[in-house]
Amino acid sequence: MNDHNPIPQASNVSLALHTLGWKGFQDLCAQVCEVAFGRTVSVYREAQDGGQDAVFMLPGREAHEPLTEATVQCKFSSRNNIRLRLGDISGELETVEKLVSEGRASTYYFLTSLGVDAPVAAKIRDALVAIGVREAHVLGLEWLTLQIKSSPRLRALVPRVYGLGDLSTILDERCATQTEALLGHLLPSLKVYVPTSAHRTAVRTLGEHKLVLLLGAPAAGKSMLAAILATTAIDSEHHQTLKCEGPLELRQRWNPHERNRLFWVDDAFGPNQLRDDYVDAWIEFMPKVKAAVELGNHFILTSRTHIWNAAKHKLGTRNHPLLADDRAIVDVGFLSPEERQQILYNHMKAGNQIRPWKQAAKPHLPDLAEQRYFLPEIARRLSDSTYTKGVKSLPKDLIRFVNEPQEFLKETILELTSAQQAAMTLVFLARSRLAVHSAGDAECGVVADKFGVTIASVVEALGQLLGAFLLKRLESGQMCWGFIHPTFADAISSILSERSDLVGLYVRGTRLENLLSEAICEGAPGVRDAVVVPATSFDGLIGRLIDTPDSSGLNEKLFLFLVDRCPESVTKKVLELDPSILTRHGETHSWQRIRRNNTVRLRALAHRLGILESSLRFEASYELEDAALRKFDLSFLRQENLLELFEPFGLMRLTGKLIGLLNEAVRDRISELVDTADPDSDLDDHFGSISDFLRDMEDITIDNDDLQPKIRELEEALKKAKASVKESKSDDDSGSFWDRVAPAKVRDFTAGRSIFSDVDE
Repeated sequence: MNDHNPIPQASNVSLALHTLGWKGFQDLCAQVCEVAFGRTVSVYREAQDGGQDAVFMLPGREAHEPLTEATVQCKFSSRNNIRLRLGDISGELETVEKLVSEGRASTYYFLTSLGVDAPVAAKIRDALVAIGVREAHVLGLEWLTLQIKSSPRLRALVPRVYGLGDLSTILDERCATQTEALLGHLLPSLKVYVPTSAHRTAVRTLGEHKLVLLLGAPAAGKSMLAAILATTAIDSEHHQTLKCEGPLELRQRWNPHERNRLFWVDDAFGPNQLRDDYVDAWIEFMPKVKAAVELGNHFILTSRTHIWNAAKHKLGTRNHPLLADDRAIVDVGFLSPEERQQILYNHMKAGNQIRPWKQAAKPHLPDLAEQRYFLPEIARRLSDSTYTKGVKSLPKDLIRFVNEPQEFLKETILELTSAQQAAMTLVFLARSRLAVHSAGDAECGVVADKFGVTIASVVEALGQLLGAFLLKRLESGQMCWGFIHPTFADAISSILSERSDLVGLYVRGTRLENLLSEAICEGAPGVRDAVVVPATSFDGLIGRLIDTPDSSGLNEKLFLFLVDRCPESVTKKVLELDPSILTRHGETHSWQRIRRNNTVRLRALAHRLGILESSLRFEASYELEDAALRKFDLSFLRQENLLELFEPFGLMRLTGKLIGLLNEAVRDRISELVDTADPDSDLDDHFGSISDFLRDMEDITIDNDDLQPKIRELEEALKKAKASVKESKSDDDSGSFWDRVAPAKVRDFTAGRSIFSDVDE
């Protein structure tokens, strides 16, 4: 096939609209009308709709005629492969005639999920015209399918349609292949997806800024929304979409000259807690993001809210302006009452709960949707009998299921067989990327031994958990076992941290990179969602830390762990057992502030503990002095432990040299920055080092009346330099499909029939 002329793989196909439910079908019809006719649609719910499921206004036939009301009536059936009959309209005729007499149905659209034959449609139109309808339209499955297939904008607003059939029925071959690879295991979830207000806001934000950060609690649906935005990009503009696990992988796949790409960075600041190496990577990468956006690239980031709050503080002035002022941030967790009900309905309707269970739960579903901690993933678990074995007392257990999801999930996992728990632990140790071909390797043996089962039974249990707890997906070219949802890793982490024998397994068996990034020691400052290593496992932990290979990347993680995640007693023991660790060096970056240099921070801690050799103290103080004099970096001035690395005389000498920089060196540096500035880049970031330097110098010379005017004069020179660069800023702004995808403005008048009325049918 010619890649330049991709064609759909099927021309006459139908989508599984019968699986939508009456409300979902009604919402789809409203969105289709909005896109097809270019009108704002008002939706009325059943029982009080007066024969109008939806209405929109049409201009008069003549210029002087007023707007007229067009009525939309939707007929939904959950039965598949049946056709519309003439008798299906008979119950509507009396109501339509009344609407016509009131001047509200001169134009009448009868939309149905059923297939429509031309002779039947003609007879229905004749019946409608006979009672006064001027323009009658009878549109069914075939017409709706055509609208969906022909409109990327519609699919952006109602992404659930991607999950209603084979992707090749909607997309051309190349897009279908890319989307299949990108979404993978998420495709079935599209069948129950609800496009919320957050979804529409994310579409608009990505279109306006080409950057969006999706925030929310675990299980809020961040990754699903990101996947849908990425799918829409492939569908609409044939973007090349790249999914990256964190900024480190993004940096590896980055090409500054590429255009029209969409980068999806999941867990952008850490999967279950803030990762400092991720923050450092973003500090380096943020200016490149700004440049990439100027080239027409798009970025979708996801993060748990509490992780982003911590990251935002650390990013400081290096943050992207659109993230710093929240313009490109969308809170996925906020759901309207109607959205909650629709999400719960879709999952319950599509789940595997038996009919008696649904009937028993049905009266309580509206209350469940109102619970504060209700989330899409909770709705999915509630619809799966695997997770609800502990739900016995209604509605008490149902409410607890929603409000205490982690505890319920932990109880469910602990009810699994020992081999199945071992399998879950094995996937956890592999960070949800357990290669299928290596499932029975040495690490599996360690896990099996701890749970008292055989390796064979653990491998067999992986298959038993497929679909309910685990999934298979393609990762970097190989099939891997992973958790069906990221919160499962949190639950396993919590289980391990509560059992000292299993924490020992974690310390012994997890990859060193995971241990350094995800664990903390008992007695260290708390880190949310971290695996807590109890004091009883310190000996094993110390052994793992001492065995850390001497490489700059691992050293960086080790130093950070020893400074921030251990009690000083553990750090001191590690450094006494292996003093050579203090002679190592971690990763350094030109953009990194010296106060965050973990090599220096570890040596400062060792100095305070009385175990740092004088030569290493001198080396560390020299690095601080070099950063101040050569890079204008005084970020260490407020770090008392770093200042203690200087001898008193050395600190006085440094102060004199800093004052000397105010004569010519600062002006020279401002001139250099002007010469190298890109007017379309973030100028605050570009001039940030000098701006911070002058502010710090102003603070330390606050009582010096001779130096303060000189500093203010330099600050004014800096301000003028930035202004001169801004004058040449480009006004060019590349367009985007996303700009044309405005969110549907559907006014929703909810009343009457409960959305859950047919959930048990």
